[in-house]
Amino acid sequence: MVWKAGISSNYGIFFEKQRMIFVLFAFMFGALSLRLFELQIIKGSKYRIISQQQRIHTATDKAPRGIIYSSDGQTIVNNEIGFALLFYPFGKNYSPTENTLSNLSKILNREIKVPRDKLLKKGVVVRLADNLSLTEAFKIQEYKIDLEGIVVKEEPYRNYCSPLATAHFTGYISEVNEKELKKQTTAENSYKMGDYIGRGGIEQIYDKYLKGEEGYWEYEVNVRGYQTQVFQYIAPKIGNNIYTTVDLKLQEVAFDALKNSSSGQGAAVVIDVKTGAVKAIVSCPSFDTNDSNGKEFIKYMEDLRKPLFNRTLQAQYSPGSIFKIITFSAALECLSADVKEPIVCNGSFELGNRKYACWYKGGHGRIGLISAMNNSCNVYFYQLGLKVGINNIEEYSRKFFLGEATGVDLPNEKKGFVPSRKWKKEKTKVPWLQGDTVILAIGQGGLLVTPLQMAQMMVVVANKGVSFKPYVVEKIVDRNNKEVFKHTIEPNKQVIMLENTWMLLHKALFETVNSGTAHRAQVRGIKIAGKTGTAQNPLGEDHAWFVSYAPIDNPEIAVAVIVENGGGGGSNACPIAKQIYEKYFENR
Repeated sequence: MVWKAGISSNYGIFFEKQRMIFVLFAFMFGALSLRLFELQIIKGSKYRIISQQQRIHTATDKAPRGIIYSSDGQTIVNNEIGFALLFYPFGKNYSPTENTLSNLSKILNREIKVPRDKLLKKGVVVRLADNLSLTEAFKIQEYKIDLEGIVVKEEPYRNYCSPLATAHFTGYISEVNEKELKKQTTAENSYKMGDYIGRGGIEQIYDKYLKGEEGYWEYEVNVRGYQTQVFQYIAPKIGNNIYTTVDLKLQEVAFDALKNSSSGQGAAVVIDVKTGAVKAIVSCPSFDTNDSNGKEFIKYMEDLRKPLFNRTLQAQYSPGSIFKIITFSAALECLSADVKEPIVCNGSFELGNRKYACWYKGGHGRIGLISAMNNSCNVYFYQLGLKVGINNIEEYSRKFFLGEATGVDLPNEKKGFVPSRKWKKEKTKVPWLQGDTVILAIGQGGLLVTPLQMAQMMVVVANKGVSFKPYVVEKIVDRNNKEVFKHTIEPNKQVIMLENTWMLLHKALFETVNSGTAHRAQVRGIKIAGKTGTAQNPLGEDHAWFVSYAPIDNPEIAVAVIVENGGGGGSNACPIAKQIYEKYFENR
């Protein structure tokens, strides 16, 4: 009986264990079923997308940017095919290994390193070098087994056909940075790391038209990451083409003339007086836009002559004697007395206990209004300025659009500055003095202008008060040659003055070139009207100015030239303007 009871007890324990195992397996099966239900039913679509993303890869194909043409159809900027050296992150490697970089440096015979801002960033494709030659691309492919993660990709790159002469108005392109990526707000301007963006000039202002739409390959990979098949290819769409108002030959002549000037530094602007179209806009020294990502570009940034600085619309200079055009006009319009009454210039003018010198130390003797303009007599204009007064000089400065930006379609334009009674009182707590008016009358003091503003001022003079908003882009067309943008000529508010004022001003400016301080600007067969200027420079030699327009009887273009540290405008700025006029009128 005891034995039978023991057997019964053992069977009970056995069945109890079976029941527990069954319950455990039932629980595990239930939990697994619930998990499968969650993964396949509840979150199935989510994981299906993830799986698809891991299976389907996309490789982008960069779009060529639009081409930029001159006014006569010459190519200023186009595209060429080159090779980019890229690192594609995989596994836990976010950047190429030291061994890979060392091998690349040996193969290409130059140092290859990862940019600091690309180190250890998960999933970021790292651009190691641009514009590889075909030979270099083949070398990389030959040693690819030792270059983990390295890819050579064929890409279009920007080619600037006359880079030094056109750099400041075309601008250049470089890789977009993180700060710019974070600022993006619209799909229209969407960029990603590794993309290129326009910087400066037309490349920046019209970037959305030029950049095009990148294409892509969509392909399948297996678990080892090898490509198995291609699903589709969407070709990139080239950006829109831009036709500018700039005459490339005139641009190159102006640049060469400035480069070979006494200092090799300055600016020149040429504007069509009938439309506002900019025919040339040159800043010197310049930089090579084809090297916008190389070592040379760093040298440009460190160069004390500031070759990256667009002097045509960013540099603000004292206008010197070219401002006498404003004083002259204000006097004829505002003074009831006959301003043509001559005075005697003995080489200086005394006001209180201070002497103000004329540039001609011996003095001009007895001199009248027209002759004073021809010979740029400071003593005459000191006294004329006192008669006109600061309020009228300020008013006519603003009538001629000084102290405000021209609105040209280029970035970072400065607006200059016109001093006033209110400004001086707020800035120095000292009231405006007669001495301030004396120096303002000849374009010194706190007055600041840009070369573009001075060219625009001469457009106003040439057209007897009519001017137009200057512009550099005439039209933009897509790859089917359909216009997507066309410039509309925008007249400025007209400067109203008496016909007699315009007549005397034109006469004085013509005589200045014909027999006065600007005689070095003369071109046979062309009647040019203009004014020289020597602007004080507290940092060194004075700057040389010449502003003008031609022909006087039916004006076509206005020209402004400044040579930094050039001294007298008649000696150094006039010869540059002469070369510009000779080129413009050479076939007439």
